[in-house]
Amino acid sequence: MAMDQELSLSSSDLSTDSSLSPACSMSKLSMVEELYPPQPRVTGLFPGNSTTGRPCKLETNHFSLALKIPEGKIYMYDVTVEPPWKRPYRRSDKKLYHDAIKMWKEVCPAIQGEKNCWVFDGYKQLFSTRQHAENEFKTETLVVWSREDEREVEVVVKDVQKVADIMVTRDIVEWAAKGRSGGIPQDAIQALDIVLKQAVNTDLSWESIGRSYFPSPGHTLDLGLGKEAWCGIFSSIRPCGWKDHGVLLTLNIDTAHKPATKQMHLTGGVGEGYLQQVLGGGKRGGTVDLGRGLTEEQRRVVSKDMEGLKIKYELPTPDGVRKRQYRVLEVRRKPAKEEMINVEGANISVVKYFMKQYGVSLKYPNLPCLWVGSRDRCTFIPIEFCTMMSQPLPRRKKLPDEAIATMIRQTAVKPLDRQKKIMEGLQRNNEKYKNDPYAKEFGISLSGTMTKLTGRILDPPSIEYRDNGKDKNIVNINKTNPGKWFQDKNTYLNGADVSNWAVLDLAQLNDGQYKEVVQGFVTVGKENGIKFGGVDKVMKVKVSMKDMDEALATIEDHLVRIGHHFQAAGSKLDFVLIIFAFKAGSLYDKIKHLGDMKLNISTQCCLKANLYKGGNLSKQVVANVCMKINSKLGGINHVLSKGCRPNILKRPVMIMGADVSHPAPECRSFKPSIAAVVASVEPKAVNYEVQVRIQDMGLESNEEVIKDMKDVTRNLLLKFFEKNNGRKPEKIVMFRDGCSEGQFLTVLAKELVAMREACMELEEGYQPPITYLVVQKRHHTRFFPSDTNKYRNGNALAGTVVDQGINHPTEGDFYLLSHEGIQGTSRPCHYQVLWDDNNMTADELEVLAYYLCHLYSRCSRSVSYPTPTYYAHLVADRARKHH
Repeated sequence: MAMDQELSLSSSDLSTDSSLSPACSMSKLSMVEELYPPQPRVTGLFPGNSTTGRPCKLETNHFSLALKIPEGKIYMYDVTVEPPWKRPYRRSDKKLYHDAIKMWKEVCPAIQGEKNCWVFDGYKQLFSTRQHAENEFKTETLVVWSREDEREVEVVVKDVQKVADIMVTRDIVEWAAKGRSGGIPQDAIQALDIVLKQAVNTDLSWESIGRSYFPSPGHTLDLGLGKEAWCGIFSSIRPCGWKDHGVLLTLNIDTAHKPATKQMHLTGGVGEGYLQQVLGGGKRGGTVDLGRGLTEEQRRVVSKDMEGLKIKYELPTPDGVRKRQYRVLEVRRKPAKEEMINVEGANISVVKYFMKQYGVSLKYPNLPCLWVGSRDRCTFIPIEFCTMMSQPLPRRKKLPDEAIATMIRQTAVKPLDRQKKIMEGLQRNNEKYKNDPYAKEFGISLSGTMTKLTGRILDPPSIEYRDNGKDKNIVNINKTNPGKWFQDKNTYLNGADVSNWAVLDLAQLNDGQYKEVVQGFVTVGKENGIKFGGVDKVMKVKVSMKDMDEALATIEDHLVRIGHHFQAAGSKLDFVLIIFAFKAGSLYDKIKHLGDMKLNISTQCCLKANLYKGGNLSKQVVANVCMKINSKLGGINHVLSKGCRPNILKRPVMIMGADVSHPAPECRSFKPSIAAVVASVEPKAVNYEVQVRIQDMGLESNEEVIKDMKDVTRNLLLKFFEKNNGRKPEKIVMFRDGCSEGQFLTVLAKELVAMREACMELEEGYQPPITYLVVQKRHHTRFFPSDTNKYRNGNALAGTVVDQGINHPTEGDFYLLSHEGIQGTSRPCHYQVLWDDNNMTADELEVLAYYLCHLYSRCSRSVSYPTPTYYAHLVADRARKHH
């Protein structure tokens, strides 16, 4: 394509390539080296039909970008920034590197008058609209103020050389016309992203973390326990190829929140200090008395909390205040008066050292010291001279559970408030980039309003319960208020028989409460279709949770005793109801591990506080628990009514769901990733068989591909074969969770081929058509209704689907909001079709996905993503408790 001197992106640059065809059929797999998703937007299967569902008007937090880049290209340069230290680059060095390059642009003779033409990625890449030869750049030695160390350091900037010409305009136009997964013009998008972030990266009043930036000082939310949440803005450039409206790139902008530590003295001058807050005023580890020191439990909690965080050390001496910044390694075990250090060959306690060296008497000699700095040196400093610095929590550091709950509650804002915050954040950033000198120089301009879309609201299905001969077993969901339904007087389609059960009481219920709980389950169970044995059939075991160590040590004995009791009576134990006095994750995990892996006992845990909401036994909570019990014991709560079942379910089909769960970052070296795959084995798509696999551990990066997919699929096909009297599935539909865009082609190439091989291994020539979709929830796209199709809190209605406007230019993808958002702003699911032998239309896929969201057995609500994917997630989560 010939380039003009100055190019702008518009829909006229686009044409549909008639040679594009859907991905090759699976029968030719052996000839294909690399698999690509089909292109249903080219063949007419996408977008969906406007007559399916009813139209709705939406705004989305995507702002269209217009480009007028000089000559349509950006030049990429390598640069070496050398700080005075030899250690490897850390993310915290980014500020210093940015400051060094900012100064370099002022002093480098070759680029005088061009400082806004150059942007820097914070490590080793420069991007510019100007072309220069390598010999124009000389090595520059600069003295830069280090904000991290609060001192001046010498930084060398050298080896500036051009490494690439990025044809931004051409690459984006070509992708929008015939782009494929894996072929996104990454260099062009990265360069544009860095241009738009340059102003905030070099502005001291903004703190940049990943793709988010936070004003400093800015609005914060108090999370307690010495923590706060910073409020800021997330931004990311997204290619979308909406050629009908000339929108090829959008800037996706959302609210962002980052947990951080509060700036406060560790022991507190006036009022509470950081230590007291971390220990929750005595809730974590007992009463806090700094004069007496810390208990071992308190020391452990504080040490885990402070490890890796930066503190400011200020020692008042007769000669003035000595100041330094350190990173904490750990909180020492011994108090300062017993902590011995070696000074000039003699051992002396820290307390005596500070008196002798600085003439300072410690106020809290019973508090331990902080070990700071390098592990090669024993630098111990008293806690009372230290202040916790305000800093974002490192990725590997998890917030305490109570703070997580507070953060979720405080950051959940209604759609209108979120919309307002996004627009305010954008305004603060150089007035929506209008005054951004870098954006101006690179020819980038941003629309000042959110992108307007026309979506559709799919009709909800009707739900079927047990036929009691009165023809009232079908529940129709209200189209104007979808996402939930009421069971009324209907009973479960297939209720379990619970003759023999036990109550393990960890909440110290009195006799009246115990009888009330048992009778409550019997009564509510009967109303819903579960036959619970009466009080005389129930075994009661009472245990205290006050001493958690004892509870953990004895819980197995109690469960074994319950099992033996029913065995001795010649009965089969159906399940154990366990009532907790308070949340106790470690005890819950142990109970589930024992029940699943060792004793083969079904268990149902619940909190006394939930059962007795408002002081009386809550029948609603009991009914909710009954739904879980029934599905655990093999019952079926509800199904889609016959009249509204998608056509694909009318023939033998296996609906699969898969998820890969990864360990927390701090546990990655010793805990594995866990892959879980589920598959339906009957026509109603409510009963699922499960396969779990343990994947690699000790890897720095997470492994997304399910390694043993061939064996997993083979086993699930055999289960289907067994449950359906020898019938094989005629089609397979996979909903795959836990996969990012960058891994689409890898997952497709490995897992799809493995599934096909499993089919061929079972029977020669057996090649059921496979449809493979990825389901994503980790994205920042939100919808804001601009008509009356919304809930009272302003969220879009369940069933809202968007399949054109902000979607892939050629491949099949859609956003589906399938649940009623009760708290905060609803997050739609993004579905991407990676493979489709069945040539399903957008309408068929969207309706199937939406209807599957109504089959989750634990509630009478439509959930946020398809039931098989949800079950795979639950299975992986449960398997995590066993590792």
